[in-house]
Amino acid sequence: MDNQELVPATSRKQKIVRLMAQMNKGLLERDEQVRLVMLAALAGEHVLLLGPPGTAKSELAKRLHSVFFEANYFERLLTRFSVPEELFGPLSIQALEEDKYKRITSGYLPEASVAFIDEIFKANSAILNSLLTLLNERQFDNGNRRYPVPLVSVVAASNELPEGEELSALYDRFMLRSFVRPVSDESFEQILNLEGGECDPDLSDRLRVEDLVEVQRMAEKVRLSTSVIEL
Repeated sequence: MDNQELVPATSRKQKIVRLMAQMNKGLLERDEQVRLVMLAALAGEHVLLLGPPGTAKSELAKRLHSVFFEANYFERLLTRFSVPEELFGPLSIQALEEDKYKRITSGYLPEASVAFIDEIFKANSAILNSLLTLLNERQFDNGNRRYPVPLVSVVAASNELPEGEELSALYDRFMLRSFVRPVSDESFEQILNLEGGECDPDLSDRLRVEDLVEVQRMAEKVRLSTSVIEL
């Protein structure tokens, strides 16, 4: 019996509840989005946050990263002029001298566990193919080989819905989507009185890859009712 089987499901559930409480610390009216980004990570999916600037979209991604033990984080804002090197790393000069086409991926998306990609629908065709493969198959083509990536979840953000068939394929990669609105007028006074709300979970509470594998294994045993399937 491995160590993961020694962890009761109730303990793991309590850990996730504590982590979501940490993620909510210092945020207002973001409980739904906190639950969604956590659900995306547990399910091995990605989440799309649609909304104006200043609504804590990037902060949610950073907080998701903070709940994992020894996870790499990557963040990038895309523009119409973004090039693949910004996401996937620069070409290796040494490899080119040896007639090889290879990227240096250290510190870039192919080696990230949690990533935040802002204005994702600004991605151009030069970026899309590799991005789609990475999101959907958790693999990245580097040189003449395809490598698995350690990606847990991507939190993407946009101020607008996609236009065009290519971007629709990218949109479909995000099973979880949420409109993020500015904090309401009713909470304005609370914003002014907010104290520091840093998300820094105890190391003993942080999730490991083994936790995700076990949660996904247990989820396969869940049987959906007819009403849930219809919904």
